[in-house]
Amino acid sequence: MVAPVLTFPYHDPRGQRESALRRELPALRGAFAQICVSAIPPLREEFLQLLEAERCVVYRNALGTSVGDHARAALHLGLEHAPRDGFIFYGFDDRILYALNSEWRTPFLDDMRAEPGADVVVFERTPAAWATHPDNYREIEQMVSRALEMVCGRRIELGVSALMMSARAAEIILPQSRAAGFEVWGEWVLLALSAGLAVTTRAVDWLAWEDPYWESVAPERLKREREGSPEETRRRIMMNAPCLALLGEERFRDLGTQP
Repeated sequence: MVAPVLTFPYHDPRGQRESALRRELPALRGAFAQICVSAIPPLREEFLQLLEAERCVVYRNALGTSVGDHARAALHLGLEHAPRDGFIFYGFDDRILYALNSEWRTPFLDDMRAEPGADVVVFERTPAAWATHPDNYREIEQMVSRALEMVCGRRIELGVSALMMSARAAEIILPQSRAAGFEVWGEWVLLALSAGLAVTTRAVDWLAWEDPYWESVAPERLKREREGSPEETRRRIMMNAPCLALLGEERFRDLGTQP
């Protein structure tokens, strides 16, 4: 398999992940044909220039643009730099860098070298990976997955954490994408299903919960705090409700007729 292009939205106003990203650039360059960054303001221009000096492609999003805009800019960059018959890996830098700095480094890199076997591969969390997440995260996100299953018989995580997409799929999805918020990645999955593209899932341990690593907090302690926080539960509901609402949109009414 030809190495895929890596693309991701990058929002790190405090520079919390800069040293880790800089340290892992050689590994990323070894695994991917190109590294594309959709940088979200406020921007640390000095670091973005460093990435460009390291042969990364950087797009600077304007102030006032939405989460959906940032996502589409990242996918557009990936499409620009992928061969016509190539693939784009769309991920999130905090999860990728956590995987590379954990016991899942080798499995992650192995998955990047594996044949996708479909137009769209949604990387999902194994039961072991889900067990590292707070229960309220899991329960709320899986409500959305269950709703999709009731609509079309497919159980897929629409709170997407990572996906591999063919250039052909990106060409079909990008012009139709219009979601503004965190539901944009679930929208891409629904657009792929609506277009009759081959969509599959792959459960991986390297999508274990990354927050304790970046916040330097004991995982069980942070997990208990998030589970016991009504505010965090409300936040998760607000993040996932728009994705659930997508299933009621007219443009996705025929999902149940897709093979």
